[in-house]
Amino acid sequence: MLLSFAQWVQATGLFSAVRMSWYVYPVILSLHLVAISIFGGMVLMTNLRLLGLALKDRLVSDVVDQLRIPKRIFFVLVALFGILLAGSKAEEYYYNYFFWIKMSLLALLAVHALVFRAGVYDKAAELNQVKKMPGRVKLAAALSLLLWTCVACAGRGIGYVEPPLEKLHAEIRTIFLR
Repeated sequence: MLLSFAQWVQATGLFSAVRMSWYVYPVILSLHLVAISIFGGMVLMTNLRLLGLALKDRLVSDVVDQLRIPKRIFFVLVALFGILLAGSKAEEYYYNYFFWIKMSLLALLAVHALVFRAGVYDKAAELNQVKKMPGRVKLAAALSLLLWTCVACAGRGIGYVEPPLEKLHAEIRTIFLR
């Protein structure tokens, strides 16, 4: 059932156009990677500040609050480009274990956000007053860094798994070198 859905998604006009274009897919992939880099840098700085390892001269609330909206914007861009990439090769990704690892890690990050948002990230102003960061804050930051690093590694691994070509139904352009 999931494979049938992946095949249907991939066969839609938008995703077929992305997949079949010589230029669109590489441009979207590049934009995905650029957005990941910028988003990842902001996540890194936020979490390093919460751990007390960077930007110590800045208030915790300044770092967390000033990066909140840019992080959201770049997360949306990362997700948008990722959906375009995944949808255009949905059938291939169905067979890719790194893709499933990445999706599982993203689900864990959603749980992380639900668990720590109210108690840590939304109370950054209160953290300005503490002399030593509470354990839950350090745990939230360390888990965030670990999970996002694992997402990046799994995402990188996606390109190294060859799909079982005998099982694929999508139209694939082949380049014949002369």
